[in-house]
Amino acid sequence: MFVGYAPLSFILSILFCIGLIYLDKKAAIAGDINVRQSAQTLHKKSISRFGGVAIYLSTIFTTYLFGFDWNSNAFLILVICLPAFLVGFIDDLKFSLDPRLRIVLLLPVPILFFYFADIRVTDLNLGYFDDFLEIEFLALFFLCFAMVGMMNAFNLIDGINGQLSSYLVSIIIALKVIENISGADFPLSDEFRYFTNILLGALAGFFLLNLFGKIFLGDAGAYFLGSIVCFGLIEAQQSNNLSPWAVMLILAYPFTDLIFSILRRKFITGGNAMQPDAEHLHHVIYQRFETLRFRHDRARHFFTVVFLTIFNFPYIASAVYFSNNTPALMSIFVVYILSYLLIYFSLSPRFLLRDDKK
Repeated sequence: MFVGYAPLSFILSILFCIGLIYLDKKAAIAGDINVRQSAQTLHKKSISRFGGVAIYLSTIFTTYLFGFDWNSNAFLILVICLPAFLVGFIDDLKFSLDPRLRIVLLLPVPILFFYFADIRVTDLNLGYFDDFLEIEFLALFFLCFAMVGMMNAFNLIDGINGQLSSYLVSIIIALKVIENISGADFPLSDEFRYFTNILLGALAGFFLLNLFGKIFLGDAGAYFLGSIVCFGLIEAQQSNNLSPWAVMLILAYPFTDLIFSILRRKFITGGNAMQPDAEHLHHVIYQRFETLRFRHDRARHFFTVVFLTIFNFPYIASAVYFSNNTPALMSIFVVYILSYLLIYFSLSPRFLLRDDKK
């Protein structure tokens, strides 16, 4: 499973997180309290939003210390993802960016992946639609649309301590565990496997502190991880000639949450579809635990993460197990969407009523 590089990135991630937590406490004492005024915010005290910085730095340092050449694909990936990281970092520094400007600033990431890493989607098993993806311009447009949308989707589901990081860890673990159980021989380069484990270690180190609300991922982390995970999944799909619906099913949670949030705001609850709110699935589950008299905030966060992990992991595992069976993957994807909607509306029937005041 090539786990040899994970311990160092794990330790470095924890050390960077501790340093950032210390700096945030110093800043809070000086009067710079890090509490975002947003509908999504569930905390009241100053907490560092620079967990993404810890993950990015620990990934770079570990990649360098283990002898990856500056011209290697590993460093190329980190450089290409840098614009996504910087866009989120600017926002984490409390410089508000218009949602439309964010989209424009995120576009260099898929464009660079398209031309310098040969990452493109030309087959969705959708009949005549795939013929359009053979045209280079349309293939680039689709990649930009998909990757920028998914980066924003990752940012939307990052609202509970440990939620996004546990989801990403689940993706990496599912790929590795099921690979070994099934005996599948994925023709991925050793460099790709090493880099994946470096990222896994960095995520795990951050997760331990994030789960207890000591540090947050921030927009920089969400955008960076969203871009790098999209690259990794497309690379794995291309290298193994897997069904593109395997990638779709693995990303079903952020995809469904993004699309449903837009439709919900447009047709059910009202409000601006481009603005954040506190009515995502993780918020609904969190609020239900609150009504069940879970008094401690950390307990509500913890059980929300456990609930979502139990809900999402079987679908992630199914995506890898049925990785070449497109009809099965499509069917399971539909089941996921229906399950998502069932859970959402059963836990939050009040959102069925439109709020015209928004």
